[in-house]
Amino acid sequence: MQGIRIDTTPLNPIYLEMGAAVQDCQRIELYISFIVTLLIDLSDGDLTEQEFRGSMETLGAQTMGRLMEEIKLKVGFTDESVHALRKALKARNFLIHRFYNERSDLLLTHEGREKALKEIRSKRASLNTANAMLDPVMKDLIRLKGIDMDRFKMELEERFEI
Repeated sequence: MQGIRIDTTPLNPIYLEMGAAVQDCQRIELYISFIVTLLIDLSDGDLTEQEFRGSMETLGAQTMGRLMEEIKLKVGFTDESVHALRKALKARNFLIHRFYNERSDLLLTHEGREKALKEIRSKRASLNTANAMLDPVMKDLIRLKGIDMDRFKMELEERFEI
């Protein structure tokens, strides 16, 4: 007996946008972990490579909310920046934990899928605002650490075959 085949092609734009959203979420979590680790390294003296990786692993295992509290304490962001980080956290939690459960009915129609795409893109905009805010902080800390940004970029490109 053959199973029922459902054409999921109309969902491809949703899958593509959600995949990009997951990457945005991962980037913000990595930024925060990296920033906090750099701050620890700069304030407590040089960490060995093993200690640095250990800190990144420990921070990476924490929830994003906990990481945001940590960075808020260490960086001293403005109220506006803290608001942007909290908005990004809410966007991330919705996309990762609740989108498919709460919006699955939208995926049944073309109009619903367009509405869902609009919502995903709006949440991604919040994530990208926070990422854009964290990027210069991370770059400043990298420079303070004495890491050559051009060399760092080159090593990343080689490592990830960009």
